[in-house]
Amino acid sequence: MRIIKWSPILMLLFCSACSSVVIEEAENVRLDYWEKEDAEELIEQEYLDESNGLNVFADAVNSAEEMEEGKIITTRPVLSMEFMMENEENRSYHLWVTEDGEGYLQSLHPHKNATLRMDEESVQEVKDFIAAKDDVEVVQGEIEFEQ
Repeated sequence: MRIIKWSPILMLLFCSACSSVVIEEAENVRLDYWEKEDAEELIEQEYLDESNGLNVFADAVNSAEEMEEGKIITTRPVLSMEFMMENEENRSYHLWVTEDGEGYLQSLHPHKNATLRMDEESVQEVKDFIAAKDDVEVVQGEIEFEQ
């Protein structure tokens, strides 16, 4: 009987904890590719929808797990992305993928700043996507975190 009484509250807490990261109703995603370390500008902007790769980046966000609070990446991102949502505010992230198979995201807007670690499968999918680009490279070496 007690479980039934607390069920709605527990369900609400569970859903609110999960919903801040999950991308479900994105119409498209804008990718802003960053120049290599020495440059100051973005090199390319691209829009993806369900027909050409939106799911690669939505899956990367959906499967990522939040790291401990205060983990801030100082390495220049490979790209920034903004998901254009149907019924809610757009969501923005920076993305890093290394040649060694590590992948990270930092949520920017409108949610709290959080650093997320991508799973291996998502990292490989993003690396494969980036490999098809002529002038975009994954991070060479390790990701550096703020001390």
